[in-house]
Amino acid sequence: MRAVFLAANARGQATLEVSRQLGTLAVFDDWDGTTATARKHTNASIRQDLDAHGNESLAVARAADNAADGIDNVQAQLRQLRADATELDMTIDSLANRVVPGPTYHGLPIEAFIAEEQLQPRLDAILVAANAVDEELALAINMADGDTPIPAGAGSPAGPQGLTPTERESDANEERLREQRAQLQARVRDLRAQADQAKAGGDESRLQDLNGQLGAARSRLAELDSVDKALGEAPETYLTQLNIPTDPTQKVGAVVAVGNPDTAAKIAVTVPGLGSTTKDSLPGMVNEARNLQTTAQDELRRLGLPGSVSTIAFMGYDPPANPLNTTSPRDLWRTISDDRARAGAANLSSYLQQVRANNPTARISLFGHSYGSLTASLALQQLNAQGLHPVNDAVFYGSPGLELANPDQLGLANGHAYVMRGRSDWIPELGAIAPLHGWGVDPYGGMLPELSAEGGTSPDGVTRAGVESHADYPRAVTGPGGEQVLRMSGYNLAVVAAGIADMPDGGKQLVMAPTLTDPHPHPGG
Repeated sequence: MRAVFLAANARGQATLEVSRQLGTLAVFDDWDGTTATARKHTNASIRQDLDAHGNESLAVARAADNAADGIDNVQAQLRQLRADATELDMTIDSLANRVVPGPTYHGLPIEAFIAEEQLQPRLDAILVAANAVDEELALAINMADGDTPIPAGAGSPAGPQGLTPTERESDANEERLREQRAQLQARVRDLRAQADQAKAGGDESRLQDLNGQLGAARSRLAELDSVDKALGEAPETYLTQLNIPTDPTQKVGAVVAVGNPDTAAKIAVTVPGLGSTTKDSLPGMVNEARNLQTTAQDELRRLGLPGSVSTIAFMGYDPPANPLNTTSPRDLWRTISDDRARAGAANLSSYLQQVRANNPTARISLFGHSYGSLTASLALQQLNAQGLHPVNDAVFYGSPGLELANPDQLGLANGHAYVMRGRSDWIPELGAIAPLHGWGVDPYGGMLPELSAEGGTSPDGVTRAGVESHADYPRAVTGPGGEQVLRMSGYNLAVVAAGIADMPDGGKQLVMAPTLTDPHPHPGG
């Protein structure tokens, strides 16, 4: 598999280099007329075929590299397990896939049982990992010999220089995700078997302890399953960050990019708010990121502009639970405390610097929803205080407050930060009382330009729905042809993400909020 990787990678790089040289060929520069036009079309067609073949080769190389890494990992784990089994006079029955006493074992049956209880879960996890590697191996081989179609765009992000930093990080995170899921799946099976034994034996104390462990293992497995599901919500996704705390009471953190942020011309990072969790929210956020990317790229094409867009779902912090759902006074207090936002802002600011370092020329937008708007605002303020400015534009929507007294604190160019609110969203009402609990001035008091969240026709001629609830801003509705159509709020986000909000006619692309005579348009204002 390593040889396949090297051969496919070399082939991809060589093919893309030929395409590049063909594009710079000067021999036809002095041709004119119909012959020149025909030659240019032929050149373009040849280059398109070469690029496609080169990128397919890189996709095969990447699949082979993943399979080879997986094989190495499984072999290393199996070697260690065999060594540990030998020390206990145990062996592995390869036909039954069980850890059993070895031919020289002379210990007590209870000692063999204890050794098996220690080693069998590890063997189960290795078997799960081996099956996953087997699927990767089959994919690499089938892609290499043409039995499996290579996904469109699967190889292009790697480029002729090999994998980008995000691709390498994503591959490592996905491998870790597979390992952790396999181990947890094996642990759940083992705990379930032990719980059945304890129940049959009438050991209530042990059964209670095992059920507690089983609940924690299932909860963590559900989080990891959700990360895996989120990666399948778009054709090209990258697990750019994965934090799996050792403390089972702490939430798993994950950041998923749709499109490669290392190679995209435009990047948008979205930070979620109250009640968002990796388990319940991440797949939906990735789906929303895909719709945002599609609309942003549609806008670029409509205006005849070049550039690709990457959209990122940042579930890299732990927002407070929604007190309306939990009815918990503690959760209500957390919604007016900035502790979670400050902790999240530290990770977010570090992540934004990483995105900028990997792609110094990209235009980066930061979107914050609900409590996430506070997190995003604090991250920008932290960066600005250090003289760092990785972000070009920001939009805060459904915001309860930004802990902001002056837009200059964000470190953005004048007019590059916006707010947005829906008429039926009561959360922005908290912005009016933000000064009372130390969250700065009301962000909707005219400090920042306000984008529209009202229904209507956007500049691209599409009829769009308005925001009707606090969660609606990034959500699409189903169009007459079954297509996903962003609301007016999502369209405005797409315009900012595409980097066309400050074009000479950028104001014509954005839809600004209507001027209202009522200073408190929200219910309860």
